[in-house]
Amino acid sequence: AFALRHAIRRYRPPAPEAADRRIERDSRLPHRPLAALGDEPALAGAMPLWDAHRARLDRSLATARVGLPRPDFAAHDPFALRFLLLLGLIAAWIAAGSQAGPRLAASVDFTSPFARPGLGVQAWITPPRWAGTTPRLIGAGTGKVRALAGSTLSVVVTGAGSAAPAARIAGKALDFTNIATGSFRARLRLDHTATMTIGPFWNRIARYRITVIEPTPPRIGFAAPPGPAGDGQHVALAWRGTSRYGLTALGLDMAPVDAPGAVPDHAALPAPPAHAASFAGSARLDLLASPLAGMMVDGTLAAVNRDGQTGTSSPVRFQLPAPALHNQVARAIEVLRHDLALGTPGRTVLAARLRALAAAPPGPLTPGTRKALARFAAGFGPATPDYAQAQASLWMLVQRAELGATYKAVQKFDEAAQALRQALKRGLAGHPADRQTIERLISRLDRAMQARQAAHGTPDARAAARRSAIDRLAHRIENELAAGETARARQDLAKLRQMLDRMQNPSARSESQAAQRQQEAARHLASIMRQEARLMDQTAQQETMPRFGNQAAIPESSPSAGLAGRQDALRRQLSSAARAMAGAGLPGQAQLGHGQQAMGSAGNALRAGDMRAGLSGERAAIAALQQAQNALATMPGKAAMPGGGPSGLGQHAAGGAGEFGNQNDSTVSIGKAGAHSDARRIQGELIRRDAAPGLPPEAHRYYGRLLGGE
Repeated sequence: AFALRHAIRRYRPPAPEAADRRIERDSRLPHRPLAALGDEPALAGAMPLWDAHRARLDRSLATARVGLPRPDFAAHDPFALRFLLLLGLIAAWIAAGSQAGPRLAASVDFTSPFARPGLGVQAWITPPRWAGTTPRLIGAGTGKVRALAGSTLSVVVTGAGSAAPAARIAGKALDFTNIATGSFRARLRLDHTATMTIGPFWNRIARYRITVIEPTPPRIGFAAPPGPAGDGQHVALAWRGTSRYGLTALGLDMAPVDAPGAVPDHAALPAPPAHAASFAGSARLDLLASPLAGMMVDGTLAAVNRDGQTGTSSPVRFQLPAPALHNQVARAIEVLRHDLALGTPGRTVLAARLRALAAAPPGPLTPGTRKALARFAAGFGPATPDYAQAQASLWMLVQRAELGATYKAVQKFDEAAQALRQALKRGLAGHPADRQTIERLISRLDRAMQARQAAHGTPDARAAARRSAIDRLAHRIENELAAGETARARQDLAKLRQMLDRMQNPSARSESQAAQRQQEAARHLASIMRQEARLMDQTAQQETMPRFGNQAAIPESSPSAGLAGRQDALRRQLSSAARAMAGAGLPGQAQLGHGQQAMGSAGNALRAGDMRAGLSGERAAIAALQQAQNALATMPGKAAMPGGGPSGLGQHAAGGAGEFGNQNDSTVSIGKAGAHSDARRIQGELIRRDAAPGLPPEAHRYYGRLLGGE
């Protein structure tokens, strides 16, 4: 203090002239330009010269600057006592050790005169319940915080006296409630990024920048696209994905390709653990009960996280398997199920068809099934029952009509098999049932198998051997689970599932019946192929008709509209044939699906008046039908095809190039097809039409291409 008082008393501020000289010296300005600024002209009439002089001064002063201060310690401290202060600071730093930094910072930390002693702030963020994480404390002072949308911010202030401190978030006052003497609490839901401050600007207690993060939906995709399983009755698929917030549901959504406005169907998939960040899996789905069975559908995976957000995959097109139905009433009810799902022709018309079916069934029914069908037909109306209940009832009627007197026995067998499978699967997941429960389920399954066998009236030795094999395998899985051999138990469980599936989905009743269904399907495909060939012939004639002017398309009133209608009718016939073949377990479903797509493309082209594109679609449709017939012809134990059978692979009567036609765009050969085969008949018809008198040259060239000429 004495030194400071002494320095203040001796301080003399510099004179203005001395300050000017210091600036001129630091700026290296000669001839004292700052002093020249105060000069005045001595003689009148010399203003131009004076103005030039002032301009030169202004230019020289543009580089003027103030130099660094020079304290001149040597003049004011000749004994260098100033270094004693530096030595004392170094000694104090060494003596303080690890506390040197905090003590030095405390020496310049000035307490606000408005601060309240004992005031404390605690804040934490509680994530939403679905996030499954614990609350997180926020450090005191100023900081940046990240929080999930929907989180709750809690702030507790203690030692605040009679009133809570001023606090604001996003420009709005924070509402504190008194929880004790001098203690206050505020809670706020975080939905948007904001800044929270506690205390006035002259006495800031805390300041937080809270960044709110929106949750993201799951990401999911097909690891393997849906396709028919080995038994032809199931759909196999695989998937993988990620989800930051786990999953609560996983499923497959299916929408029919031919009817965009139809009711979609949904199949649940096994969901991974709720907190899994990444997941993958596979499944074999039994979709025979789906109202869309036998149809071409677009399948989309849907995953739902704990926040309720849904992530979907890209759609994949595939065909659902159809149930193998032999009873005519069951087939008729299955058609009604499809029509109800597609939304056409409406519930009023479907109700009338149901009543007619119940009044005069086209096939045998048990008395109980006949009463159930009549009861459902009487209660079916424009609004009742709802869609889900109606579909469930119709599927039950399909099974009752198909199974006849064995329906109840089959139902009990299915329930017993499902119960045993579920119990064994729970054991693999670490939740094994006790031995008595497993024994009871095995005994229940054995009784159900015996009852099912008795209902079918086939008490042969092979059925008894199958029952014995299933019993032994179930007991072996039980022992493996008890011994902790989960890998072997998992393999044996897969074998048990296959054995039960074979019993639940028996093969054709006899080889003669299978051959009969195969011949019926081949005749139906041949009929559709002949109609498609005639339609292609008429389309070619329309293409050769001359157009006048710059005609872009043919009006709807022209013959092309009729051709498009016939093409749509053939497409519906093919769709019905595909469902029937799938229900009978016959091959060729993929080829028939390609044929339906080609017919749809041809119909759209014909409606637009584009005959060339229509012809291309019709060729592709015929090629797909030939490939389907090839698949029928190569079935094990196949019967003779009507009309000599289809031509070999690569010998497509359509002769087109591309995915379904002649792959190398070369001449198509009929090969060694029989004289009465469809290919020979089509060839003969083309030759006859090509020889018709008065045919335009364009038509001759078209028939020549079809017949393999130039």
